[in-house]
Amino acid sequence: MKVHRRIQFGTKLLVGFVTVAVVTTACGSGSGSSSSNEANGSGAAASDVDRNATLRYAWTLGPNNLDPHQSANYQIDFNYLSPVYDRLTQAVAGPEIAPMLAESWEFAPDGMSANFKLRTDATFHDGTKVDAAAVVKSLQRATDPARARAAGALALINGIEEVDPTTVKISTNRPAADLPSVLSSTVASIISPAAIDGNVDLSVETAGSGPYVVDEVRRGDRITYSRYDGYWDPEAQKAAKLEIIGITDDNARLNAFRSGQIDAMLAKAGQTDDLQTLLRQPQYQLHTYPVAQYYAVQLDIGQPGLEDPRVRQALNYAIDREGINGALLKDQCAPISQPIAPEIKGTDEESVGRYTYDPEKARQLLAEANAPADLRLKLITVAGLSPQQEMATAIQAQLAEVGVGLDIMPLPTADAQVRMGEGDYALLNPRLTFPTPAQSLQNNYLVPLRFPTAPSQEFTDAVSKTLDPNTTEDERISLYTQASRIASEDAYDVFVCGIPTQAAYTDKVYGKIGRAH
Repeated sequence: MKVHRRIQFGTKLLVGFVTVAVVTTACGSGSGSSSSNEANGSGAAASDVDRNATLRYAWTLGPNNLDPHQSANYQIDFNYLSPVYDRLTQAVAGPEIAPMLAESWEFAPDGMSANFKLRTDATFHDGTKVDAAAVVKSLQRATDPARARAAGALALINGIEEVDPTTVKISTNRPAADLPSVLSSTVASIISPAAIDGNVDLSVETAGSGPYVVDEVRRGDRITYSRYDGYWDPEAQKAAKLEIIGITDDNARLNAFRSGQIDAMLAKAGQTDDLQTLLRQPQYQLHTYPVAQYYAVQLDIGQPGLEDPRVRQALNYAIDREGINGALLKDQCAPISQPIAPEIKGTDEESVGRYTYDPEKARQLLAEANAPADLRLKLITVAGLSPQQEMATAIQAQLAEVGVGLDIMPLPTADAQVRMGEGDYALLNPRLTFPTPAQSLQNNYLVPLRFPTAPSQEFTDAVSKTLDPNTTEDERISLYTQASRIASEDAYDVFVCGIPTQAAYTDKVYGKIGRAH
């Protein structure tokens, strides 16, 4: 098959967080608002970039386990680990899967394996070369459930071998058009063999080949980094130092931004009014990305009382999405009724606006399905995280109106998804989003950790066919639409609303604030 240096999927980038791709300028000159400035982050020219500067960026959660192969939640860990660890591939704006440690890749005709040709100028931070043997050792660790908590994310891989010092063959247990995209995640980070063989405690130490090395780690708070001299792509390390901070409280994060303690931040939809006040001043700017991610009450469809799709449909009709959006999210979170957002290729037009606020219809469906009179959901939320806490209370009241009980269970971040995967629980959180709809559907609904009871065979078959490299783009989009319609009709989630990803930054920042897998 044809050698692929980059893969263009023709969809919007499907992630729900902002990664650092900006650098601080020498003097913060310029504050223009033209389209070019929106793309670049400020009016500064590239020649103004201060390569001795420090970029300070804040989002909602602090660093946890530093071992990329032990990641419990890549949405948290990617931010902190991607500066340190290279992968074979990387997701860039578009979305597009581009080379990283692999310069190119070629699929076998049956789509069940691919050869990755490695670049020859990459080294680990310990000075050793990144070669095929190193990649094989690292990925064998990453795919071994006995050594890697995140091995499930790479479950499609069933073989990794060195073809020659610059070529790695990766075999899969199914046709895997998504393999290059899967390998762009930090769960597929390439770790120094010396650290693996030396039993280095990678939960507190790092051993990567990325553009930065770690200076200091404050667990649950922040990581500071310095540029790694000799990195193969100097454009990926314009700032001399990075400081990535987790600030859970939205007001505290905004105050840190306003006072100049940070240069850029993840902005929540509920902060719109406060941000508008800041944006009247020329030194502050905001970039909003197309909606790809959505809030949902993630269900275990096999929980007693929820097996009948009509019950799950009833839960959807009981939710006042417009009210939640207006009262809690400043009209920034448009109601949604399916897992593929309206701006993504593959959205199902028939499912747009399927679930309106209709408590009477909810009661009717519950009666038709003979739902248990004492039906209750155990709803997990991430402790201390807004607006999920407030949304949970609103959803609790709305479900009570149709006779469904809801017990809210705040849990630490590291425990929330694990508990959901045990079954008989619901989880209020954004659904994970990935560079392609195929990955999003696969990882959200075909992985027991996130969807404990398997979906219908029709849904599974549609998603599986999208993963075949021999499937045409038109066929793939049609399959996305089919899968999205099934998930909507069968109410695999209580769909709430699509979340805009927003980044606020000052005119001291130059370069794109980008989202990556």
